[in-house]
Amino acid sequence: MLGQIAPPARVRQTIEAQFGTDWELSSLELINWEESAVWRVEGQVGTKAFTRLLNESGTGLLPELTAEQAGRLARNMLIVKREPVSIDRIESIKPGGEYRGRVLPVWKVSFDDSESLSLYLNPWTGELLSRRTDRWRIFDFLWMLHIMDFDERDDFNHPLLQVAAFLGLIIALSGVLFWAMTTAVLRKRRNL
Repeated sequence: MLGQIAPPARVRQTIEAQFGTDWELSSLELINWEESAVWRVEGQVGTKAFTRLLNESGTGLLPELTAEQAGRLARNMLIVKREPVSIDRIESIKPGGEYRGRVLPVWKVSFDDSESLSLYLNPWTGELLSRRTDRWRIFDFLWMLHIMDFDERDDFNHPLLQVAAFLGLIIALSGVLFWAMTTAVLRKRRNL
């Protein structure tokens, strides 16, 4: 539970019907969603986080978004309105994919514009989780090269990078040593 505050009894009963009694509340708020009041509940079941919307009375979960709803919500998030070219439900990600390290499933709504925009939406709340463009994809590629993680693009503490860092340190230290050996001031001190 969130401190000493208990959620309204109806909300608690509805969540327990979905997740059982072994859940912990992180946040609970009454929000305006699609022009109606709904409860937004965040919590955890074991180590898995969840976010759900419940109707205003707290007696029922709102259903997961349909592809049409996800497309409409994504289109409404844009300043210059365009129609999506594809709407996909993503349930698994291959290593190194552009949406990684976050909770699945998500809706991926792609647009055909100069930046090849893709928006990733929470399937239960419609909230924007991530935005990907061609510029981000170029950055991600350069990040992969920088950290030398060619598989998942997230691990910057692996043997290849450690060896390269160690070799760089050896080269820098040898440069300082050779500079000290060839500098006239230091040579004069040695000759005295």
